[in-house]
Amino acid sequence: MRLLAWLLPLFALLALAQDVATQEKRVRDLEAEAARAKALEQEAQARIQKLNQALARLSKRVADLLQEKARLEKEIARLEAERMALRQEIARLEEAVRETEARIAKLEKDLAALKERLQALMRSLHRERAGRYLPLLRAQSFTDLAVRARWVGYISKQDADLVRQLQTTLKALGEERERLKLLLQSLSEKERALAEIQRKLEAERQNLLTTLASLRKEEEGKKALLRDALSERQRLQSALAQLQARVLAERQRLLLLKRQEEERRRQEEERRRQEEAQRKQATLRPSPAPAQVVVPPPPLPATVGRLAFPVPGGRVVVPYGQEGPFQVIAGPVPGSPVQAAADGYVAGVLYLPNLGYTVMLVHTETLSTVYTNLQEPLVAEGQKVSRGQLLGYTGGGLLIRPEELEFRVAARVGEETRFVDPAAYY
Repeated sequence: MRLLAWLLPLFALLALAQDVATQEKRVRDLEAEAARAKALEQEAQARIQKLNQALARLSKRVADLLQEKARLEKEIARLEAERMALRQEIARLEEAVRETEARIAKLEKDLAALKERLQALMRSLHRERAGRYLPLLRAQSFTDLAVRARWVGYISKQDADLVRQLQTTLKALGEERERLKLLLQSLSEKERALAEIQRKLEAERQNLLTTLASLRKEEEGKKALLRDALSERQRLQSALAQLQARVLAERQRLLLLKRQEEERRRQEEERRRQEEAQRKQATLRPSPAPAQVVVPPPPLPATVGRLAFPVPGGRVVVPYGQEGPFQVIAGPVPGSPVQAAADGYVAGVLYLPNLGYTVMLVHTETLSTVYTNLQEPLVAEGQKVSRGQLLGYTGGGLLIRPEELEFRVAARVGEETRFVDPAAYY
């Protein structure tokens, strides 16, 4: 437990430098996601606006069609009433034609009988031309004779007048019949024309009803799409609100991390100034003193010996303390192998995108080593390793050259744990 207690701060020191960059990336990712959600919400709003406009146009068109339907139905009702009146007038005329034809038939019959009577009278008079006075001779007296002669002439005159009257009446009735037939034909043609107009109006009304049904179906579809769009917009607004809350929280966390980083840098700068002041004071003393005090590690077990150089064939390109409490070792090529400096076990594996994988090995309770900028390691946490065992290859980070390794040695003296110069242990 004590070992873990002094190892945890080492990981905190390694992670602090990357927490700010990681947090900034997280904030950028959340802001980009929020921007995408906002764009989607605006697209949903535009889609809703278009659907509302389409529904308004459909509603106006439906209202116009309903108004046209009412006009057509009113016109159809008017035509139907007019046709009914025409049918009644046609029926009345047909009845008048039938009555006229019956009167004509009766008069023709009477005229035929009268003509036959006159023809019989003429034949009789012709036969009796020679003895036309015989009826007169049979008279009992002169008065009787005078009466008989008068009545024979009167009857003949009356029959002739009746024939002329019947012929005149027949002619008038014939003309009336023709007039009624022409009027009946005109009314029938007008009724047929009205029927054709009504048929066309009925067909137009049926087409209008079909269009109305199609528009109502389209309107229902638009309403369903509008409901879906409103639901989608509500979901997007809720997601956007959550993302904005997360962005705000992550920004606050980023601000806190930046403040911590600034404090750490200030403390590091203060420490460096103090060390620089100590070195300057040491150079002013008459007796020579080393430029840097190296904290020696606790004695290693006899089986451990000196530390192995972590990158076979590599060289130190940045000494300890120049850029930080670590050495930068350059391997022969990008992706150079990295080996364990001594026997121990894997205390932890940490991944930071800008630094790659970091592997920490614990060798004794007072000594550990840290290897940064590895690709995916070949060892796992808790695994025992031996001196020279392959841990992985360089090139896992974005901010460190692919052939370089940041190597740290942590030592604990008393209750204090700090990184020390690895050059003292090779």
